[in-house]
Amino acid sequence: MKKYSIHIIVCIFMLIHLNVFAQTPLLNSYSPAAATVYLDFDGAEVNGTIWNEQGRILAAPSGLSAASVIWIHKLISDHFKLFNLNITTDPAVYERAPVHQRIRIIITPDGSWYGQVSGVSAIGSFVWGDDTPAWVFMNAMGNNPLYIAAAATHQIGHTLGLQHQSLYDAYGVMITELSGGENNILSSEAPLMGIPFYKQADWKDGHPSTGAQKLQSDTAMIAGAPNYIGYRKTGEETALSGNAVKIEKQEPGSLELNSSGNYSYRLFDISGRLLMQGNLKTGFNEIRTSTVNTGVLVLQWSGEYVSGAQKIIN
Repeated sequence: MKKYSIHIIVCIFMLIHLNVFAQTPLLNSYSPAAATVYLDFDGAEVNGTIWNEQGRILAAPSGLSAASVIWIHKLISDHFKLFNLNITTDPAVYERAPVHQRIRIIITPDGSWYGQVSGVSAIGSFVWGDDTPAWVFMNAMGNNPLYIAAAATHQIGHTLGLQHQSLYDAYGVMITELSGGENNILSSEAPLMGIPFYKQADWKDGHPSTGAQKLQSDTAMIAGAPNYIGYRKTGEETALSGNAVKIEKQEPGSLELNSSGNYSYRLFDISGRLLMQGNLKTGFNEIRTSTVNTGVLVLQWSGEYVSGAQKIIN
């Protein structure tokens, strides 16, 4: 009888174990990309990394429902639509990715081994090639999926080399290391590399925590060296969107567009530097551009189901 009882207990444990892993849907935001961010909701044992000064770390599974995982994956993926980067929940995809173009984000309830923070990561670790993970600690955010997605995106940014976006006074003295959009109280936007929880957050051009005299273009740094991620191919983007946004007229300092829907847009120079960003409404739109920005520009737009890009000779 004891033998059968042990067998039953083992089977129950295996079913529970399998059920935990079955709760994580296998999702990919952009499968053609080699560069990969793996969102690990399943728990992990971590050894031999910079985080292991006190020994091994046993990270518990997130315990999130499949619906919450899908939503968090979508929120994070939306922030990386411009880039040739795959956000995945599939460990096999992560294992196949180039070792110098991948990072694992462990999303786990408890981070008491590190401190009372929402997450932690090593700046630039995306290209280290030693599988050093980054972390998001759910308990510190009340297990709110919206905050979890924002914290994960913030930590991914650090692994891609981004510093905090900070706020300085007119004399270059730091007011706060983590900007929450306070410099414009009438705006509903904040930098993802600042405090991304209470306003609509996105990648920004701004002054990093390394000094007021410096300028950090989040998008250019993500796409460029040493990550070498780049932007999604114009042909693929256009194929997805068809003629969602059509340039009707181009003059020095102005673009007149016809948009098939409501989209967000970004305008880059050929080096990947973000020149301006905003929103397009359905129908006629005019974008005022600086006449200083000459040469080849790239206009990229995205919505819930479509995205696209077009080269512009300015």
